Amino acid sequence: MIWCFFLSKETNELTGKFSKKMGFAPEIMHVAVQLDPKMAEFYNFCDSTIQNDGALPSKTKMLIIMAMGAQRHCKECVVSAMRGAYNKGASEQEILEAIRAVAVAGGAPAITACKDALVMLRDKDFAKAGCGHKG
Repeated sequence: MIWCFFLSKETNELTGKFSKKMGFAPEIMHVAVQLDPKMAEFYNFCDSTIQNDGALPSKTKMLIIMAMGAQRHCKECVVSAMRGAYNKGASEQEILEAIRAVAVAGGAPAITACKDALVMLRDKDFAKAGCGHKG
């Protein structure tokens, strides 16, 4: 499909913002905005809500989102949010503590959803997952 190769100006600007702030842009963003350019408004809302520091630092918001993804047993959600938190300055200790809290609250199913994120953290290889584009 040829449309995959031609990104709109809005898509490029939006994914550029996410890449600059998180170190990558989630793959779903590329696809959703290509199919429905109005989705850019939704992602801009997410950007202002999650990516900017407020009463909570952005890295903390990303750790909360990581825990929520684990509770939903969404491995891709956990990996994406963990990468975002790490790229926004969360330490390995902060990420591990959040994952321990996930284990307490969600048990084995939730901690299992963290496996890929833990492997990435162990290997210090944040580019190998398929949930986002680097840059």
